[in-house]
Amino acid sequence: MKFKLFILILCSTFFLCSCWDQRLLKESKLVYSASYDLESDNELLVTSVIKTSTQKSTGPTQSETTNVIFQTKAKTLSDARMKFTRKISGDYATNKNRVLLLGNDLAKQDIYPIFDIIYRDPRSSLGAKVIISKGRADEILKLNKVEETLISEEILNLINTGESHTIVPIESVQTVCTTIFDPGEDVVLPLVEKNEDNSLNISGVALFDGHKYTGKNLLDSDPTMLLLLKNEMQKFARFTLEVNPKEKDIRERFVAIQVKKSKSKMNVKISKDNKITVNLNMKMKVDTLEYPKDELAEQKEINFLNKELSKLLTLKAEDVIQTLQKANCDAFAIGRELISYHPKVWKKLDWNKDYAKVTIKPKVEVEVIGTGIIK
Repeated sequence: MKFKLFILILCSTFFLCSCWDQRLLKESKLVYSASYDLESDNELLVTSVIKTSTQKSTGPTQSETTNVIFQTKAKTLSDARMKFTRKISGDYATNKNRVLLLGNDLAKQDIYPIFDIIYRDPRSSLGAKVIISKGRADEILKLNKVEETLISEEILNLINTGESHTIVPIESVQTVCTTIFDPGEDVVLPLVEKNEDNSLNISGVALFDGHKYTGKNLLDSDPTMLLLLKNEMQKFARFTLEVNPKEKDIRERFVAIQVKKSKSKMNVKISKDNKITVNLNMKMKVDTLEYPKDELAEQKEINFLNKELSKLLTLKAEDVIQTLQKANCDAFAIGRELISYHPKVWKKLDWNKDYAKVTIKPKVEVEVIGTGIIK
């Protein structure tokens, strides 16, 4: 009986049909980075970097990887892709895209239309880094190389380094989608600029209000403070702070610290008249990386540093919060906290107007736990 059943199942497989979507790699033109800029006539300028291999003259078995840059103007991204098919031999494939650059002016408009085709296309690279360009984005891609590194790899390496040093948030096409559709949280994205010597630099982070870039940024070490307050510390987090402003030697005025451990807690309080107060308390343990004044063998000096660093980093946190509220950027997801735990209060709010009125009180407590090997 079992043998007959086996024969029946085996024979029935011959009558089954199947189909699949096949795209050969050799027939594809793989996009490794793309940028989008707003033109004066409100059309999009789309720039794509496609990586190709060319045979070296030194030998038939040796090849060199180079970039080919394509540009087109279009009304939408779908229109741009259609135009690229007229310029490129092969399938215009975005499934390997690593970098998505938005020009400064374009990002100030609603950015969702840029992402719509990406989210609808199952072949899209959801892990691509989303970056705001300080100025035109196509000027960065047109560098082609930074020294000997191809531009796509240079941007990706720069952002990965910034992420590991808690300088920029870890954001991708996929994570941006989650945040921009959340009425209780706003996204912040890495801000990159081209220098006069044709190198690249992370300027800070760009602040968003809903789907739009506000034009306001967090610069220098402020993005690190923001990420620590959000409990998003990565491998490194460093600050250089002026703790001895009266010292004659300028180098003896400063201390450089490495954050070893950081924990932040947010507490939202609602008064009887529905006034919102948010307490952001953060405890931080740090090592001293540099202290030319060199008196760390004394507990008195360490106590002084604990006090001064706590005061200075609390002031820095206040500056970060002030900038966020001026930009109407709810990067701490206070609105999400209200939606989850105070829904009745949330329904009475117009968050676009009421967020700026929220009282946010930060407090940073620093403890120096390492002073290096010098006694």
